[in-house]
Amino acid sequence: MNKNSFLYGTMILILVNFIVRFLGFAYRIILSRMIGPEAIGIFHLAFPVLMVFITFTSAGIPVAVSKLIAHFSSLNNKTGCKKVLGISMFIGLFTSVLLSVMLYFNAHIISERLIKNTDVYPSLIAMIPAITLITLSSIMRGYYYGMKNVGPPGTSQILEQVFRITFVIGFLLFLPPLIPKYASVIAILGVSVGELTGLLWLVIQFGDFKTSYITKTYQHFKHPNIEILSKILYISIPITITRMIGVIMQSINAALIPQRLMHAGFSLQEAVSIFGKLAGMAMPLLFLPFIVTSALVVNIIPSIAEEVALKNWHQLSLKSNLAIRMTLLVSIPITALLIFFANPICNFLYHQGNVGEYLSLLGYATVFLSLQHVLSGILHGMGKQVITTINYLIGMLLQIFCTYYLVPHPLFGVKGFILGFILSTFTISLLNYVALNHYIKLKPNIINDIGKPIFSTLIMVLMLLNLYQLLLKFDVASNISILISILSAILAYAAAIFSTGSINRRTLQYILKKK
Repeated sequence: MNKNSFLYGTMILILVNFIVRFLGFAYRIILSRMIGPEAIGIFHLAFPVLMVFITFTSAGIPVAVSKLIAHFSSLNNKTGCKKVLGISMFIGLFTSVLLSVMLYFNAHIISERLIKNTDVYPSLIAMIPAITLITLSSIMRGYYYGMKNVGPPGTSQILEQVFRITFVIGFLLFLPPLIPKYASVIAILGVSVGELTGLLWLVIQFGDFKTSYITKTYQHFKHPNIEILSKILYISIPITITRMIGVIMQSINAALIPQRLMHAGFSLQEAVSIFGKLAGMAMPLLFLPFIVTSALVVNIIPSIAEEVALKNWHQLSLKSNLAIRMTLLVSIPITALLIFFANPICNFLYHQGNVGEYLSLLGYATVFLSLQHVLSGILHGMGKQVITTINYLIGMLLQIFCTYYLVPHPLFGVKGFILGFILSTFTISLLNYVALNHYIKLKPNIINDIGKPIFSTLIMVLMLLNLYQLLLKFDVASNISILISILSAILAYAAAIFSTGSINRRTLQYILKKK
């Protein structure tokens, strides 16, 4: 397989994402047990605020960097590549420092008037260093991805997670028991420690990377700084708006869900605890397919941009169809796993009541969430970021409507938010698919792309549930039964996929040989 190919980079990042998410899930489990649901709830009340601030600098700009670097690199333009990185780093540094100052002077207002929970204030102050660190790291990663060198950013992600976990768990072990608001501060500080480690690694590796890639003989083109700046802003602003809508909606939900639950009769502590179980325990499991889809999106944006620059429409269509197919192959079985096996999974991971009930309902959104992610990436690579912004806004408004009106209703409660989340992800993925099909005329194979994965998933679910019950009858420990059942079900799904021909020799040859 070509080491600069779209699929090679995707496979490497799938491995990296698996390692990072495995570490992340283990970290969340340990953290939730060490600090409890109330501290987890405070953490997830504060964290969307960080996401709001870094969205201005780390949402659209890295995507623009990746896309433009791929574009200029495909045209052998060394000057353009260097200018894109330099201008982007300047914009990111200036904006992130400005936002850090704004957060410092407005943390009290945010905690008291917006979130309406003063326990969040220390966590808001603790997150200030992370704004600049995350910004610079994300821009550096965008540069590497645009040059199709996934090694340094992949390694940096693993280092970030390892140092973050080591810092947080180490401090919590050696410090005396902390009240929830200060336990949340330790978790927030871990973000900065991890990001600093990853950034230092990227900077150290940049010299070697520049020597091996950038110093090749390029044809020079003249691209004034103002032209580069305008290109960066044209790409990044709509994507930033899209992400901003998302994080604002997360922040609104973070404030709105506990408030609406209190309106339904829950105490503040009960409402925050429910929110912690929902946002901090159940919802992270929905992003299991992102092990694959994140790798696809990171690699497909520069790959699609390159095909557009070279006007290679046939390859653009093939890569888009392949990305959608890979997404369905992964997300359909995980959706079924979360729906039908939610209680054993949550009992194994968290030992917390109600989490399995939330997860079994949220699981229906998994396949739509995954498709939304990949379809947005393809459209961004094609330069259609305005369309994804509009579609995302429509979906998020639907979610907020459901949260506001259904959560306080005794018939729904927190399930009102879950219903809105499912409807939102379905709507966004459908609108993105319609838009993409308008531009490149997708040619899905319903039997191979959807029918065979669903059939294989049915086999997987039957294997999973029956084997689990059988093991319990033989008095095998519950945790061991869960692990054996899930691993056996995964093997059954893989065997069914290959035996039905959903992945055939022709597909494998394309993956291995094409760029």
